[in-house]
Amino acid sequence: MFKVILVDDEPFALEGIKLMVEWEELGFEIVEMCENGEEALACIEACKPDLVVTDIRMPVIDGLELIDRVQKAGNDPVFIILSGYNDFEYARSALRYGVKHYLLKPALDREWETVIQLVIDQLQHREQQRVRQDLVADRLVPTLLAQILRGEISATDGNVGGILDPLEQGDHGWRYIHVEWLSSSEQELDARYFLSRKAHAIDLFGNQEGLVMPSAPDIEEWAHQVYEDLREQGIECCLSIGPRVDSLRHIEDSYAGALETSVYHFFHISGGPLDYDKVHHKQASSYDLNSISIVDDIQSAIEALQDKRVEDLIKQLFVTLFANKTAREVVHLLVIRIVLKSAAVMREMGIDSEALPRIRDFLRREHRSLKEVEESLQLYVQTYMGQLKQHKEKFSGHPLRMIDRYIQEHYREPLTIKDIGERFFMNPVYLGQAFMKRNGVGIIEYIHDLRINEAKRMLRESDETIRLISEQIGYMHYHHFLKEFEKRVSEKPAVYRHLSKA
Repeated sequence: MFKVILVDDEPFALEGIKLMVEWEELGFEIVEMCENGEEALACIEACKPDLVVTDIRMPVIDGLELIDRVQKAGNDPVFIILSGYNDFEYARSALRYGVKHYLLKPALDREWETVIQLVIDQLQHREQQRVRQDLVADRLVPTLLAQILRGEISATDGNVGGILDPLEQGDHGWRYIHVEWLSSSEQELDARYFLSRKAHAIDLFGNQEGLVMPSAPDIEEWAHQVYEDLREQGIECCLSIGPRVDSLRHIEDSYAGALETSVYHFFHISGGPLDYDKVHHKQASSYDLNSISIVDDIQSAIEALQDKRVEDLIKQLFVTLFANKTAREVVHLLVIRIVLKSAAVMREMGIDSEALPRIRDFLRREHRSLKEVEESLQLYVQTYMGQLKQHKEKFSGHPLRMIDRYIQEHYREPLTIKDIGERFFMNPVYLGQAFMKRNGVGIIEYIHDLRINEAKRMLRESDETIRLISEQIGYMHYHHFLKEFEKRVSEKPAVYRHLSKA
C-alpha cells in the first residue's frame, strides 16, 4: 500500500478529499490528515509518505514552503497541489520544485481519477527504479534523463554529470520533444523514428513519452514527418518541441518549455507539432472570466428558444476565447456552466429527460481543441432546445392548466401562491382570483384537498403510522394535518382507517 497524507486548513475540505477517491481500492493508505503545513511537515518526517495532497494557501507554512522544506530535508513524496481559481498562477510556481500534479477546486471526479492514475503510474515507476540494479549501458542515459525529468534525481549530482557531460553536442545543444498520445490504447514511439537522430526515448507517465535529441535546424520538419506518418497509421498524438539547451544537465529547461508549448495545442485545429521558439512569445493562456456575460446571454437565449441567436452567441463566445487564448480550465468552467444550467432547468420543469445521460457523456468527453469544444456545445445545445420545444408544445395552452398539473405533481412539497406565481410569471393576487374562478376553490384549499385524498388512500391501503402519512403528504405539523382531515372527512384519521377496513 502507498502511504498518503492529506493537508488542508479546512476540515470539510479534508473530508471531501478523503471521500473523493477510493483510496484503499487504488492501493493507498491515508496515514494522516493535517490541518496546517507545520503539522504536515512533522508527519511527513515521521511517516515518510509516498503521496502528499496539499492545499496551496495555508497559515504558518503554505503549500509551496511545505514542498521546499520537505525536499530540503531529503524526503521526496509525490505532491498533488490543490488551489482555488485565484491561486492558480501561484500553484504553477510549484513546477520549480518538480511538482507536476495540480487540481483546481472544486475538482470533478473525472479530474481526480486522471491525476490519481498519473500518480499511481509515477509511484509504480519509482518502485521499478528502486529494484533495477543492473542497467544495460545503452539504457543508462535515457533512464537517467527520465529520472531527471520525473524529478527523481538532480542533474547537478556529480555522478549524473559524469555520465551526461561526455555526450555534449558542442554548439548544437539538445532539445526535448514531448509526445502526448491521444488514443485510449497504450502507444510507444517506434525506435526507427529516433535512432538515426541519436535521440534518447524517455519513458514518462500514462499517455506521455519524450525524446531528448541533438538540436538541428530541421527538427520541426522532422517532427512534422513523424506526425504525418503516425496519422497515416491512424495514431493521433500531439508533439511539442522544447527550447534548445547547451547541456543535458539543463534538459529540464527544455522539458519545461515543451510542456508550456503543449498548452497551445488546444488553440490549433491541425494538432501538428508546435515549436517553443515560435509560440513562447505569444500571449500566455488567460484565466480571465470576462466572457461570463456572454454565457449568461447564451443561457437566456436558450431558454427563450432563440435558435439563431444561440448559435451566433456561441460563435461569438469562442471567437473571444480564441482571441484571448483562454485557458482550457476556464473554457471548461464556462461550458460546464451552460450544460449544468440546462440540466437544472429541465429538472425544474419536471422533464424526465433522456438528455441527462448525454449531459454526463458531454462532461466526461476529452476535447482536444477549442474547435472541438465549440462543435460539441453547438450540437448539445441544439439537442437540448429540441427537447425543450417538445416539452413546451406538449404543455402549451391555458397557463392555469399547466399550473393545475404542476400542483398535482408537487402538492406534497411546501407550496405557496407566491412561489407558484413566480414560477409561472403571474401576479399572486391575479393567480389566486383566476384559479378560484376556474376551479371553484382556492389554490391552498385545492392543495389540502389533494393531500387529504392521498391520505385517505394511504390509510385504506397501507399500515403506515398516521404521523408518517401526514409527513409524506406534505404536512410539517401533525395537528395541522388532523385539522384539515377532520374538516374534510368529519372523522379522525384513526376512525376513518378502522371503518374503511371493517
